[in-house]
Amino acid sequence: MFTAPSSVPNPIARPNDPGAASTVSSKRGWFIVLSILAFLIVILLLLGYFFRPWGSTPREEKNSSQGYSGSATNTGNLSSAWAAGVGTAWTLDSVSAVRGEHQEVTTLVDGTTLYVAATPSLGEGLDVAAVDISGSQPQVIWDSSNPQVKRDSYRFSLRMVTIDDKLIVGNSTVDKTTGEVEDAPWLDDAPLTVVGDVLVTCSGAETCTGWTWESSEWKQQWKSITSLQDVHSSIWDIPGGPAVSSGDNMSILVPVQDKRSLQLIDVRTGTVTTLGESTRWDPSTYRRGVYRASDGVAIRDNNNMVRFYDASGTLINSFESAPTLPGVADGGQAPTLEELQAYLKSGKAPWATGMIEVSGPKCEDVTVSPTSAGSSRIVHKAKGLAVSSSDPCYTDIDEVRMSPDGAAVYVSNGNRTEIEHAYFLDTDGDVVHAATDMVKADQLTWAFDDLIIAVSKGQVTAFTPASA
Repeated sequence: MFTAPSSVPNPIARPNDPGAASTVSSKRGWFIVLSILAFLIVILLLLGYFFRPWGSTPREEKNSSQGYSGSATNTGNLSSAWAAGVGTAWTLDSVSAVRGEHQEVTTLVDGTTLYVAATPSLGEGLDVAAVDISGSQPQVIWDSSNPQVKRDSYRFSLRMVTIDDKLIVGNSTVDKTTGEVEDAPWLDDAPLTVVGDVLVTCSGAETCTGWTWESSEWKQQWKSITSLQDVHSSIWDIPGGPAVSSGDNMSILVPVQDKRSLQLIDVRTGTVTTLGESTRWDPSTYRRGVYRASDGVAIRDNNNMVRFYDASGTLINSFESAPTLPGVADGGQAPTLEELQAYLKSGKAPWATGMIEVSGPKCEDVTVSPTSAGSSRIVHKAKGLAVSSSDPCYTDIDEVRMSPDGAAVYVSNGNRTEIEHAYFLDTDGDVVHAATDMVKADQLTWAFDDLIIAVSKGQVTAFTPASA
C-alpha cells in the first residue's frame, strides 16, 4: 500500500502500546473489504454489458420525453429531421377521454389544437378534450363529459370532423370554445365529411344527408338514397377525403359496398350519380383501389383495369395499368385526372413530393426518388414492404411521406403481409429506423410535419424526430 508523503515521521509501534496493533489491523481489514466490493462492482458491470441485448435501448432512455421544439406547421410533407429517427415529445394521460375504461377513442388535429374524444361505454356517454399542442408540452384547454349522449356504437366507429366553430363527434356537436356537448339531429348517421359549409352524414345503410348550420340550428338541405353502403368501406377514410372536385361543382364519393359500383353525390343538390353501367359489379371482380383526383376519380379492379370518371360521373378513359406501381408521397396534393392517367400507365408522378420503389434480391432495397431534389438514392434492409421476399417485388405499401429534399422518408406497409412495419429512412446515411411504438399504437394522427399523435393503452403520446 502506498501512502502520501509526510513531513512528520511515523510513530514507531511499540509492543507495550495497546493501540498500535489494532490500528494497523483495522486499516488492513477495511482495505480488504473495499477491494472485494470494487471487484464485485466490476464483475456486475461486465455481466450487464455482455448480457444486454445488442441494439436495445434502455427503457428510461426510450420512454423519456424530450419536449416538442418544432414550428407547429403542417405542409403535408415530412420534416427532414426525421432522418435522425423517432423520439418521444410528451405523453398525456390526464384528460377524461383516455383516463379509465373506454370503448373507442378518436383524435383530430385542427390547426394547433388536438381534440381527443371517446365513449366510456357502449352506446352511451361522450368524453372529449381540447389540447394546445403548439408548445414544448401539451396544455389542456378544456375537458368535457356528457354521460347522457346516445349513439349507435354497434354499427359505426366513432368519427370526428370539424366545421366552423363546431366539432362533430358521432351524432353529437361540441362547441370548440367551451367544450359544451349537445345532441345532433342525425341519430342514426355518422359524419362522412365537410365540404365548404355543408356537413355530409351517411347512415351506413342506403341514405346520405346534407346539413348546414343556420340561425343556431342544423337544417337539412337534402337526403339522398344510395346503393347499399358499408360501414367499413375505405371511402370513409380515403386519403385527402372523399371530395373529387373543387369550386361550385363539388361532389363526394359514397361509401358503398365493394360489390357495388361507386357513386358520387353533388354536395349542393344531393344528386346521386353511379360510376358505371350498372349498380352491381361482376361477381368475378372486386375493387382493388380508388384514386382521388382534383377533378375526378379513378377505380382500379383486381384485373388492373382502370376506369377514369370526371366530377360529373362521365367515363372519360379506361386502360390496363401496370401490375406494380411505385409508392407516392403526394404531400396531400391531389393530381389531375391527366396526371393520374400518366402515373397508372407509366409510374410517373410529377405532382408528388417523390416516389419510392422496392427491389433487390430480398425485396428489402428502397429506391427514393424526390421530384425536385436531385438524383435517386437507395436505402437497404427495409423488410416487409413487399408481399414476397424475391423478385419481382410486389409492394405492399400503405402510406409514404417524404421531405422535399428527399433526406427523410416515412413508409408503412399495408394489410397483405403478416407483420406490420413502419420505418423512417435516412436516405443520406442509408439507415432504417424502425417505428415500433407507432406500429403498436391504436391510432395515429399526423399533427405537424414533425409531430405525430398516437393513442394507445390509456394515454396520448406525441412522437417527434429524435434529438441530435
